[in-house]
Amino acid sequence: MKKLVSKTALIFSLAVLWEAVRVLGGYSELLFPSLRSIVLSLWAERAQLFANALFSLKLIGLGLFTAVVLAMMLALLCMSTKIFPGVITDIMAIMHPLPGIAILPVAILWFGIGIESILFVIIFSALWPLLNHFYTGFRSIPKNQLEVGRNLGLSGVKLALSVMLPASFPHILGGLRTGWARAWQASVAAELVFGAAGGQGGLGWYLYKKRFLMETPGVFAGMLLIIAIGLVVEYLIFTTLENLTVRKWKAVID
Repeated sequence: MKKLVSKTALIFSLAVLWEAVRVLGGYSELLFPSLRSIVLSLWAERAQLFANALFSLKLIGLGLFTAVVLAMMLALLCMSTKIFPGVITDIMAIMHPLPGIAILPVAILWFGIGIESILFVIIFSALWPLLNHFYTGFRSIPKNQLEVGRNLGLSGVKLALSVMLPASFPHILGGLRTGWARAWQASVAAELVFGAAGGQGGLGWYLYKKRFLMETPGVFAGMLLIIAIGLVVEYLIFTTLENLTVRKWKAVID
């Protein structure tokens, strides 16, 4: 209850600050729209925004799932060989700092202006932080836990699912959080650069159109929805998952 009150107070304070800056600065609606105009735009465009958000979430979900599978396979491969970890570490050092939007020209050359290009950028953006967290998590597993699992007859996939996954889950959860954020950024940024993908578009495409038409309240309405979705995913999915796993396991150990 206290957390809800504090978060509500924070949102209210930010809203008051927004209006104060707009009024005292004498900004026009074109440059600094009022909260009222943003909310009205959000309500008037709710059907379109819902369709765009659904399109974005589908792409991000598919891209993030693919990146998770690839990261998990590469991390397990690193743990099973002696040569591969050095190669992957070098590749991560090169690719991890590279923004996903920087490879968009290459994606367009390879896949054209369409959904495939956006998916490629999403997978690329999410893969490296996921791989970094997964590999770090697997390396942090105490050797005695792995030995106990092997003594119980576990190996390969069974050892990974029964021992390695639970033991490294805090790192994995952190990787999922980072990968989700990077996937959102990549999806919106890609659509802001070249617009719709094959005639369809998500929230990035919505922002692109509103910016082109100089409908500033609509731009902020789209941004507000992106923030709202991020908060819902963080507190409804990731925080709930953390409470049911990491915090619960820690409480049992303590």
